Amino acid sequence: MEKRERPRIWTTKTYNRLSRYYDKFMKFVYPIGEKGRVRIAEKLISGSVLDVACGTGTLLEMAGKRGLVCYGIDLSDGMIAEAKRKIPVAEISRVSYYEIPYPEESFNYVVATNALSGVHIDAKKVLMEMIRVCRIGGWVFIAEWPEAEIDTFEERCIVWFARLTDDAPKDYLRMFRDMGYEPEIDVLDKRYHVYGVRK
Repeated sequence: MEKRERPRIWTTKTYNRLSRYYDKFMKFVYPIGEKGRVRIAEKLISGSVLDVACGTGTLLEMAGKRGLVCYGIDLSDGMIAEAKRKIPVAEISRVSYYEIPYPEESFNYVVATNALSGVHIDAKKVLMEMIRVCRIGGWVFIAEWPEAEIDTFEERCIVWFARLTDDAPKDYLRMFRDMGYEPEIDVLDKRYHVYGVRK
């Protein structure tokens, strides 16, 4: 008998349904994610920024207030509608982050928050695309859940539970190093880091 893969929970349809309530939902269930966005926004000085899987545009709204030219990509029409409501001057497109439709070296900053930890996501492939469209001298920032340095029973239980909701920690440090970059790391929590690499 063929083994069937467990259905994904976080799909484009899920995000469409949650889009109007997503910000309140995330502040309640994952407040550290807001801290990650704030920390990245503080690092954006000037120029242009592309937010990969921009969601409701919270980070783009922060970047716009700092005077940056804002771009975003996402696959959820509901999320895009919310983002355009927050920052109507931003250019936001419905495209996949596996094939970012911009030429090489298009942006001063390329960012992603809470976007790569899905069990089914090829995070390294996304990071390679992010680096491709970042300008020489620019920065790529992600805020994500890293793999634990020490494998404990508690960590295994947390990871097991997270996988039930399509989430999992990943070794982002190794991914960046495999691509020839040594990231700067802000540890906001042992399960939430901001990584930054200069191209």
